[in-house]
Amino acid sequence: MVDVNERDLVQWFVEDLTDYAIIVLDFSGKILSWNAGARLLLGYSAGEAVGRSFSELYAKVALVNSEANASIRDAVQWGRHETTGQLVRKDGGKVEARIVLRPLLDASKTLVGFGLIAYDAARSKPDAEAAPRAAPSKVVPFVRGNARILVVDDNQGVLQEAVEQLTSLGYGVVSASSGTEALALLERDDGVDLLFTDVVMPGELAGRALAAKAMEMRPALKVLFVSGYFEGSLVEKEQLETDVQFLAKPYRKKQLAQKIEEVLSTAS
Repeated sequence: MVDVNERDLVQWFVEDLTDYAIIVLDFSGKILSWNAGARLLLGYSAGEAVGRSFSELYAKVALVNSEANASIRDAVQWGRHETTGQLVRKDGGKVEARIVLRPLLDASKTLVGFGLIAYDAARSKPDAEAAPRAAPSKVVPFVRGNARILVVDDNQGVLQEAVEQLTSLGYGVVSASSGTEALALLERDDGVDLLFTDVVMPGELAGRALAAKAMEMRPALKVLFVSGYFEGSLVEKEQLETDVQFLAKPYRKKQLAQKIEEVLSTAS
């Protein structure tokens, strides 16, 4: 039996995958890798694409710089940016693509590049006439009442937005910008029902360590983790166990509402 390591298997899977264009960019947007899905979607071979700026493949060149800068800012802040844009194929044809951009960080959390996933947006559009309408799922609403949530995030912009969304959903909300501040608040406020915390934060009390100490203080406290990183990579790094509650950034208000109600409705 040939000895193959896990990294090789992942690389072969990504390189040969034809369902999605999977592209790695450096921090300036230059293409570093180009898989089979990218060849199929845009027609360029890896040799023709690697080394070029990905922005050259956008149809509306005049809008590239402003849109690319906004995409990069969102990806860095939220851990993910998703948009639809027109890309130019090698043969000159245009394809409307759904594009997902994620920042790539090294072990010291320094930005080193971006991972980009793209696919033909037309294939994800449902056929309203052919597709049967699904029956609405039965949702049991959680009565918010006096539910109180502690939101923790070191990014002030993200923290403020989360507080505003949860407040507009009818919850009582308190916030902290660090694990230390959050624990001090929990010592003073015994009415918190849910800890809603970012996973990756500076200092010793990042999300997982904060949750462990908070649950020592309040065994009945419910916890919901949020992060822009892939859930699988967090589990692999043992920052999260596989059975914890997790919400990936960026999330929509509806997703946030559903997840919060799900967590609050679970038995202690």
